[in-house]
Order: sequence, then C-alpha cells, then structure tokens
Amino acid sequence: MDTKKITTTAVLAAFSLVLMLLIRFPIFLPFLIYEPGDIPILIIAFLFGPGAALGATFILSILMAVFTGLGGPFGAFMHFLATGVFAGCAGYFYQQHHNKLGAIKGLVIGSIAMTAVMAGANLILNPIFYGIPREQVLQMMLPGILPFNLTKAIINSVITVLIYKKLSNFMRSKSLIKRGELKE
Repeated sequence: MDTKKITTTAVLAAFSLVLMLLIRFPIFLPFLIYEPGDIPILIIAFLFGPGAALGATFILSILMAVFTGLGGPFGAFMHFLATGVFAGCAGYFYQQHHNKLGAIKGLVIGSIAMTAVMAGANLILNPIFYGIPREQVLQMMLPGILPFNLTKAIINSVITVLIYKKLSNFMRSKSLIKRGELKE
C-alpha cells in the first residue's frame, strides 16, 4: 500500500473508533450494544479490499477493548470475528463485482455470514469464557443474538450504501485515491 492508502485507512479506522466510543446503545437485550464502527471498516473494504479491512479491524478490536474495557480479550476477539467476517465477505464480493449491485450483494452476503458465524461463536465460546450454560445461550439466540447481529449489519449496510459513492467521489477529487483505482 502506498502512503495515501495507508493514511486514508488510518483516518477511516480512527473514525471507526470514534463512532464506537461515542454512539453506543443496547438493542434487543441490554448487553447487546449497537455501535456504527463497522461503517468506516466497510468503506475500507470497498476502497482497498478485505485485507486492509481485516488489518484495521484487528487493530480496532484491540483498541476498543482497551478504551471501553468491555469484554477484554474475549470481547476484542468477538468484535474481530464479527466485523472481520462482515467486512471481509462484503469487500471480497465487491472486488469481484465492482458496481452498486455488487456492493449491495456483498453487504447482504457479509450480513448473513456475520449473523451465522456469530451464532456459532456465541454457542461455542460464551459457555467457555462466561460460564453461561449452552442452553441459556440457545434461549437468547432468537430474542437477542440473531436479530441483533442481523439488525446491526442491515443498519451499517444501508448507511454504507448511502455514503460510499459520495465519499469515494470526494476522495478522488482530493486525490486521496486515483481515478480508475475504484471500479464502481
């Protein structure tokens, strides 16, 4: 990656952290906290591919755990897993299909993949890290865990679709990305 790409990725990642720290509220269950930090990560995935998004997600997951204290290393891992699957799938699909429909399909695929992976991760890991019986996790699946992940992904996807094109055009106009670098 060249200097402009690294700088752009760092600025978007910093914005992601700010969003994660400032906008936080529970949905479905009191401990399931929505935050819009995935939006800049999805933009990184569309601009520079899933590898850049995964790298930014890794660093942000650690910073989130440090700044919020929520979940500690386990919370950082779960955040990396959720956002990594979401942005990784969306960014990979978008790389293969560089147009608005490709972005939307990538976001749908990423949303479904994240919801499925997080259902499995919660079933397997919550009993280990939190000592919650697996049956209790299963009972929380439908009223909380599945709708939470799907709702979070849909909200972040819609916002990403609404702002991505305008943001990428602005970045081109400021020479932060090269013309032809994005194929939309």
